[in-house]
Amino acid sequence: MRRWWALWALVALLAWGCPGPQYAQPDDFDADPGPLLTAVERRADAISSLTGELAIEAWQADERVRLRQLVAVDSTGRVRIDALSPFGQPLSTLVSDGSRLMIYDLENKTFRIGAATPANMARLLPIELEPEALSALLRGAVPVIEYDRSTVTWNGDEGSYRLELERGERRQRIEFEPEALRVVRLAMWDARGLRYRARLGDYTGEGDAVIPKRMRFEAPAAEVRIDLRVVEHTLDPELPPEAFVLEPPRGVRVEPL
Repeated sequence: MRRWWALWALVALLAWGCPGPQYAQPDDFDADPGPLLTAVERRADAISSLTGELAIEAWQADERVRLRQLVAVDSTGRVRIDALSPFGQPLSTLVSDGSRLMIYDLENKTFRIGAATPANMARLLPIELEPEALSALLRGAVPVIEYDRSTVTWNGDEGSYRLELERGERRQRIEFEPEALRVVRLAMWDARGLRYRARLGDYTGEGDAVIPKRMRFEAPAAEVRIDLRVVEHTLDPELPPEAFVLEPPRGVRVEPL
């Protein structure tokens, strides 16, 4: 009996230490980043605008918040987010016209305005993400950083192409499923280290006009995780310019971001 227990323990130990299944590199693998970057450009051009409703679950350490957001984005990087409580009550509105960020907090009756920076964007969606990056991701595209070094490798653990782009202290990793070349993982680094990583999935649509209906963002340094689900959406609606302009209501104090 002791020998059987010893054999079982050895098998369990070996199984625990063994890596997961490896995906074979495709026979037509090419280290040229051109086709992957072209796929990103096609997706960016396929959808010019989007409106929809998002279901959000955000964790910071052990605290969790659930809310709904109504969104409108376009291909110029403009963003509008109306945050609602689980009961449908308006909480705040964030608007970016591409250069400025305006946030109206209905509960506290404050209106804030400042530059459309990742840090300011994190006041409503607690991930340091540029407005144009969020606009692109919701439209099924990926914002590509300026780079002077690029490499393509095969990720055998996940079965995906891995594109690495670098310039100075900035680095971006984009992973693609091999068949349709849809982005499934994304990560960004800067001088401080890993800024965020994301997983994208549950794509819907046809051809290049596809969007991920589920996204998970993580910022390990801030102990933040956000699960985003697209509840409903409309592709290429007509969005008037005033949708991306927010004026402070009369009597509401204006503060700088």
